Amino acid sequence: MRDGEAPDILDDMCLNLARHNLEVMLKSFKERCFRAAKEIALNEGAKEARKMDAFVQSQYADEPRKMAEWEEIMLKYAFSDEEEEDEE
Repeated sequence: MRDGEAPDILDDMCLNLARHNLEVMLKSFKERCFRAAKEIALNEGAKEARKMDAFVQSQYADEPRKMAEWEEIMLKYAFSDEEEEDEE
């Protein structure tokens, strides 16, 4: 090894490790956000579910499984909206 080569390799390794750690933390954070949105939608009712819908649609549009799961939750409230309209 020539002088200066080892620190460059070490710097690259540190940068790659930091990038990986950041990606893992972001993925974990997004997963917790989705679980929180689901919990709010399921436990707080239609009004709160609609508030969370915009967030979920914007953040998870590129994740088909999460969107399918979310659409199933929102479908529950779609029927309750129709019932409310029929009552009026």
